[in-house]
Formats: sequence, structure tokens, C-alpha cells
Amino acid sequence: MSTAVRRSLRDAVFGSQDGLISTLGALTGIAAGTQDGRAVVIAGCVIVVVESLSMSAGSYLSSKAHREYLQRLLREEEEAIANNPEEERRELWAMYRARGYTDEEIRILERRLFSDPKLLLEDMAHKALGIYPHAFGDVEGNAFVMGSAYVIGGLVPVVPYMLWPIALAMPVSIIATCAALFGFGGIKGRLVKQSWWRSGLEMLTVAGLAGIAGFFVGRVTGIIIE
Repeated sequence: MSTAVRRSLRDAVFGSQDGLISTLGALTGIAAGTQDGRAVVIAGCVIVVVESLSMSAGSYLSSKAHREYLQRLLREEEEAIANNPEEERRELWAMYRARGYTDEEIRILERRLFSDPKLLLEDMAHKALGIYPHAFGDVEGNAFVMGSAYVIGGLVPVVPYMLWPIALAMPVSIIATCAALFGFGGIKGRLVKQSWWRSGLEMLTVAGLAGIAGFFVGRVTGIIIE
């Protein structure tokens, strides 16, 4: 699986789980406090649209800033290689000695890397700075994935309120959201090579706490306003 695909999957899982958790918590609280299905649907649609745009913008701006920072470090490393090759040579020797390479092995690496400036830049950026020059990612695409996933996740708790009265819509919304969260948690577990069911339960627990908190805040607020 490529780095770009892994990053897109990560953004999709993060966006969808955030859409599920935040929307469920807010709608459960609003439904409990107002008992007004129309108000819940309107609030849900507003939350999903605004938060998805916010998530997309946040993903775009943070990823762009991070990419620009890494590109600056890469340019500085490239300038250092061009202007002070002996210092880079000493750094390369120290770096590979610290990793247990013998002097003969380092000489072979030195000759090979210094014969190709692009290869040397890639190696020094990776080893010294932790930068992968060809893996900065698709900033715009990741922002789109994040926002779209939020919309998909956020609609799960909203749709039941569009179809049924609050008395039925609330439990259906909670059950559907919990099932979706468990599923997305399982996917996340597979991606990070952890137990899928444990990851699903972890995400479900976090969402459950958010839903419970939203319910009680809505109840208390409704009582105070009345």
C-alpha cells in the first residue's frame, strides 16, 4: 500500500469517526433538550456542512504548512550539500558509524552517494531529517477526503431524524452510529495492525461517552430554559 493511499485512508477514517461522534453527541443533546424533530434535522444539517468545511480547511492549511516547512528543510539540505560538501561528508560518516557500519562499508556508500547529488539529497534528508522527498502527499486531495468522510459519517446520526419522530429516531440514530463507529474502528485497527474488535470497541466507547454527555447537557439545558 502506497504512502498516499495510507494517508487518504487515515483521513477518511478520522473524518468519518469525527463526523459520527461530534454529530451524534450534538444531536442527542438537542433532541433530548428540545423534543423538536425539525430543530434536530436543521441543526444536524448545519453541523455536518459547517464542520465538514472546517475539517477540510483545517486539513488543507495544516498539511500545506507542514509541506512548506519540509520543503524549506529540503532546500536548506540541498544548499548545504552544494556549498559545504565536506561538512556533509563528515555528517554522513558520523551518521553511518552510529548505525554500526564499518569504515569500508561507509567508503562504498560515500562514493556512491556523492556521485549522484539527487541520491545524496534523498539519503541525507531521510536519514538526518526524517523527510521523504517524494512523499509530501496530496494536500488538496487529502482535504477533500477528510471533508467528504465527515459528511458521510455525520449523516448517519442525522438521517433517522428525517424519517421518524424523535421517540423512535433517537435510539435508531444511536444504534446506527454505534454500529458505524465499531465498523470504522475495526477498519482503523486493520490499518494499524491492531486487534480490529478492540479498536472498534475503543472507538465505540469514546462515542458512547460523547453521546451520554450530549444527552445530559441537553436535558439539563432544557430544564433550565423551561
